[in-house]
Amino acid sequence: MKSLVLTGLIATLPLIAAPAFAADEINVSNGISAAGAPLAAHGVDLVALLQDGNPVEGFATHTATHDGASYYFSSAANLEAFEANPAAYLPQHGGFCSFGVSVGKKFDGDPDQYLVSDGKLYLFLNAETRAAFLKDVPATAKTADDQWSKIKSVAVGEL
Repeated sequence: MKSLVLTGLIATLPLIAAPAFAADEINVSNGISAAGAPLAAHGVDLVALLQDGNPVEGFATHTATHDGASYYFSSAANLEAFEANPAAYLPQHGGFCSFGVSVGKKFDGDPDQYLVSDGKLYLFLNAETRAAFLKDVPATAKTADDQWSKIKSVAVGEL
Protein backbone atom coordinates (compact mmCIF):
# COMPACT_ATOMS: atom_id res chain seq x y z
CA MET A 1 0.00 0.00 0.00
CA LYS A 2 2.81 2.40 0.94
CA SER A 3 4.44 1.72 -2.45
CA LEU A 4 1.20 2.48 -4.28
CA VAL A 5 0.77 5.82 -2.50
CA LEU A 6 4.40 6.78 -3.17
CA THR A 7 4.02 5.89 -6.85
CA GLY A 8 0.90 8.06 -7.04
CA LEU A 9 2.69 11.01 -5.46
CA ILE A 10 5.67 10.69 -7.79
CA ALA A 11 3.35 10.51 -10.80
CA THR A 12 1.64 13.78 -9.83
CA LEU A 13 4.86 15.66 -9.00
CA PRO A 14 5.39 16.91 -12.59
CA LEU A 15 1.90 18.38 -12.51
CA ILE A 16 2.60 20.23 -9.27
CA ALA A 17 6.06 21.50 -10.28
CA ALA A 18 5.18 22.32 -13.89
CA PRO A 19 5.80 25.93 -14.90
CA ALA A 20 2.85 28.18 -15.74
CA PHE A 21 3.82 28.55 -19.40
CA ALA A 22 3.18 26.07 -22.22
CA ALA A 23 5.85 24.11 -24.04
CA ASP A 24 8.94 26.22 -24.59
CA GLU A 25 7.26 29.64 -24.47
CA ILE A 26 10.16 31.05 -22.47
CA ASN A 27 13.82 30.27 -23.12
CA VAL A 28 15.02 28.76 -19.83
CA SER A 29 17.87 26.62 -18.58
CA ASN A 30 17.48 22.99 -17.61
CA GLY A 31 16.69 22.43 -13.98
CA ILE A 32 15.16 24.88 -11.55
CA SER A 33 16.44 27.81 -9.54
CA ALA A 34 16.16 28.10 -5.77
CA ALA A 35 12.87 29.94 -6.43
CA GLY A 36 11.45 26.70 -7.84
CA ALA A 37 11.28 27.78 -11.49
CA PRO A 38 13.74 27.41 -14.36
CA LEU A 39 16.22 30.27 -14.86
CA ALA A 40 15.63 32.61 -17.81
CA ALA A 41 17.96 35.04 -19.61
CA HIS A 42 21.02 33.02 -18.55
CA GLY A 43 20.81 34.74 -15.16
CA VAL A 44 21.64 38.15 -16.65
CA ASP A 45 20.07 41.21 -14.98
CA LEU A 46 17.57 42.44 -17.61
CA VAL A 47 17.14 45.82 -15.92
CA ALA A 48 20.88 46.49 -16.04
CA LEU A 49 20.99 45.30 -19.64
CA LEU A 50 18.28 47.72 -20.73
CA GLN A 51 19.31 50.67 -18.56
CA ASP A 52 23.10 50.42 -18.78
CA GLY A 53 23.55 48.52 -22.03
CA ASN A 54 25.79 46.02 -20.29
CA PRO A 55 25.09 42.35 -19.56
CA VAL A 56 25.59 42.00 -15.80
CA GLU A 57 25.23 38.71 -13.98
CA GLY A 58 22.38 38.65 -11.49
CA PHE A 59 22.32 36.86 -8.16
CA ALA A 60 19.95 34.29 -6.71
CA THR A 61 19.53 36.56 -3.69
CA HIS A 62 17.66 38.99 -5.98
CA THR A 63 15.20 36.70 -7.78
CA ALA A 64 11.82 37.38 -9.33
CA THR A 65 9.56 34.72 -10.78
CA HIS A 66 7.34 35.75 -13.66
CA ASP A 67 5.17 33.49 -15.84
CA GLY A 68 6.88 30.39 -14.44
CA ALA A 69 10.47 31.52 -15.03
CA SER A 70 13.03 32.93 -12.61
CA TYR A 71 15.05 36.07 -13.33
CA TYR A 72 18.14 37.17 -11.41
CA PHE A 73 19.11 40.77 -10.69
CA SER A 74 22.33 42.38 -9.52
CA SER A 75 20.64 44.62 -6.96
CA ALA A 76 17.48 44.98 -4.91
CA ALA A 77 16.68 48.17 -6.82
CA ASN A 78 16.76 46.34 -10.17
CA LEU A 79 14.62 43.56 -8.75
CA GLU A 80 12.06 46.13 -7.58
CA ALA A 81 12.07 47.85 -10.99
CA PHE A 82 11.39 44.53 -12.71
CA GLU A 83 8.64 43.56 -10.28
CA ALA A 84 6.95 46.93 -10.81
CA ASN A 85 6.79 46.47 -14.60
CA PRO A 86 8.08 43.13 -15.96
CA ALA A 87 6.85 43.83 -19.49
CA ALA A 88 9.24 46.79 -19.76
CA TYR A 89 12.25 44.48 -19.30
CA LEU A 90 11.34 41.06 -20.68
CA PRO A 91 13.03 40.12 -23.95
CA GLN A 92 10.90 39.73 -27.03
CA HIS A 93 9.92 36.28 -28.28
CA GLY A 94 10.25 34.60 -24.91
CA GLY A 95 13.98 35.27 -24.81
CA PHE A 96 14.68 33.07 -27.80
CA CYS A 97 16.85 34.34 -30.67
CA SER A 98 14.65 36.87 -32.46
CA PHE A 99 16.26 36.16 -35.83
CA GLY A 100 15.65 32.44 -35.30
CA VAL A 101 12.01 33.15 -34.48
CA SER A 102 11.73 35.15 -37.74
CA VAL A 103 12.57 31.93 -39.62
CA GLY A 104 10.29 29.76 -37.47
CA LYS A 105 12.88 28.36 -35.04
CA LYS A 106 13.57 28.68 -31.33
CA PHE A 107 17.32 29.13 -30.93
CA ASP A 108 18.90 30.02 -27.60
CA GLY A 109 18.94 33.77 -26.92
CA ASP A 110 22.28 34.94 -25.54
CA PRO A 111 22.12 38.16 -23.47
CA ASP A 112 25.68 38.93 -24.63
CA GLN A 113 24.24 39.23 -28.15
CA TYR A 114 21.37 41.68 -27.86
CA LEU A 115 19.74 44.75 -29.35
CA VAL A 116 17.48 47.36 -27.81
CA SER A 117 15.27 48.93 -30.45
CA ASP A 118 12.22 51.10 -29.78
CA GLY A 119 12.49 50.18 -26.10
CA LYS A 120 12.30 46.44 -26.84
CA LEU A 121 14.98 43.92 -25.95
CA TYR A 122 15.93 41.36 -28.60
CA LEU A 123 18.31 38.47 -27.91
CA PHE A 124 20.26 36.48 -30.49
CA LEU A 125 21.99 33.12 -30.79
CA ASN A 126 25.29 34.67 -31.86
CA ALA A 127 26.89 37.62 -33.64
CA GLU A 128 25.86 36.28 -37.05
CA THR A 129 22.15 36.08 -36.26
CA ARG A 130 22.34 39.54 -34.66
CA ALA A 131 23.97 40.92 -37.82
CA ALA A 132 21.29 39.30 -39.98
CA PHE A 133 18.57 40.90 -37.83
CA LEU A 134 20.29 44.30 -38.05
CA LYS A 135 20.11 44.29 -41.86
CA ASP A 136 16.44 45.31 -41.62
CA VAL A 137 15.30 45.64 -38.02
CA PRO A 138 11.70 46.78 -38.66
CA ALA A 139 10.93 44.10 -41.24
CA THR A 140 12.68 41.26 -39.40
CA ALA A 141 11.09 42.27 -36.08
CA LYS A 142 7.64 42.23 -37.70
CA THR A 143 8.31 38.84 -39.29
CA ALA A 144 9.52 37.53 -35.91
CA ASP A 145 6.38 38.87 -34.20
CA ASP A 146 4.18 37.21 -36.82
CA GLN A 147 6.07 33.91 -36.52
CA TRP A 148 6.04 34.07 -32.71
CA SER A 149 2.25 34.04 -32.69
CA LYS A 150 2.44 30.75 -34.65
CA ILE A 151 5.28 29.00 -32.79
CA LYS A 152 5.00 30.40 -29.26
CA SER A 153 3.39 27.27 -27.80
CA VAL A 154 5.18 24.78 -30.04
CA ALA A 155 7.92 22.70 -28.40
CA VAL A 156 11.44 23.33 -29.66
CA GLY A 157 11.77 19.75 -30.85
CA GLU A 158 8.70 20.10 -33.06
CA LEU A 159 10.06 23.01 -35.10
